[in-house]
Amino acid sequence: MNNHSLSKLTRTYVFALSLIALLTLATFITMHLVILTQADSARLVNVSGSQRFLSQKTAVLSFELVYTLKSSDRDLLRQELLSTIVQIQKNFQELVTDRTQMISLHQLSPKMQKMYFDAPHNMQTRMSQYTTEALALANEPVHLLTLDNPHLTYIIQNRENLLESLDQIVLLYQQESEAKIQRLEIVETASGGIILLALAYLGLYIFRPLANTLLKERAQLEHANQELRLLSSVDGLTSIPNRRSFDQFLSQLWPQAARNAEPIALILCDIDLFKAYNDTYGHLQGDDCLKKVAVALKDSMKRQVDFVARYGGEEFVVVLSNTNLDGATTVAETLRANVENLAIPHRLSSISPSVTISLGVAIGYANSALSPEKLIEAADNALYQAKQDGRNRFVSVINPLS
Repeated sequence: MNNHSLSKLTRTYVFALSLIALLTLATFITMHLVILTQADSARLVNVSGSQRFLSQKTAVLSFELVYTLKSSDRDLLRQELLSTIVQIQKNFQELVTDRTQMISLHQLSPKMQKMYFDAPHNMQTRMSQYTTEALALANEPVHLLTLDNPHLTYIIQNRENLLESLDQIVLLYQQESEAKIQRLEIVETASGGIILLALAYLGLYIFRPLANTLLKERAQLEHANQELRLLSSVDGLTSIPNRRSFDQFLSQLWPQAARNAEPIALILCDIDLFKAYNDTYGHLQGDDCLKKVAVALKDSMKRQVDFVARYGGEEFVVVLSNTNLDGATTVAETLRANVENLAIPHRLSSISPSVTISLGVAIGYANSALSPEKLIEAADNALYQAKQDGRNRFVSVINPLS
């Protein structure tokens, strides 16, 4: 081989290696961006979903504060309402200001900025006013805690619209993150295709054996991508499905159950007095408690089709397909007993010396004309009644969809 041919081959070799290096780097960067996007999406959706839950909780606590007659209960409700307001304000700051591992204000899409700051939504002003009114109600003297209290009236009148806007924000976060992931996957696929073409060309002349190695690495990257998608549906603390996975599962089960005219049982579980547990034993022990309860609930499932997920905070949710009242109440009692049998000490509990749970059970037939939200709401109301009845028990409701 003469010097000219050697020089040309060397230039081709160097150019091809540089091209492959750049494309490989682009693929790794794209994968990294996919990972970050999925992680940010999960955090944003969780925080936005938490905002919805906390806003609804604020309204419920406001009602209870007005209706409560006992001074001791009223003081506890004031404290819990103030704590909820602080968490709402903290979440909102995380969503719209520059924070570590969260999307900063200048990174919000035009749609999201409009949702937060422009009419008719103007979530920044509405959320600020909502929390201000709730804070004012929490600090009202006893004689002003009446049904016509202007702060309570404002909360009642604006609750539904606020919750609807928060639902739209969660949906918009999901749509934008999914669209971004799709774009990144197109880039990833295009980069991979060009890499394969370059390798095929170079393999004929210079390093054919290298092609198999790169193909193997690509397969590993695709496998890692699949694992990352799986992780986005799992709660990071308890290692069971998360709220997003629950929503997807129920939305898929709903039309199937409606076609087959099969009942669905939904059980909401809440750890009793978990805030007091955290305050007593610390958040590390609290996290360990959540993990143990999650394992107990998961191990209580007897069928592969039964589903358990972390609903949020100290709440868990169980979905039982094609299950009637007897079956659902049997499972609910099993869940309650299995958690109590963990014998996790809880010295400040007024119910039991160990950690317990309260459960709300709702059984109904899916209807294609209705959304699953009504069944969730019925289970939530049953859970609330179980707490009112003394906790460490379950309350069931039948046919809430009829």
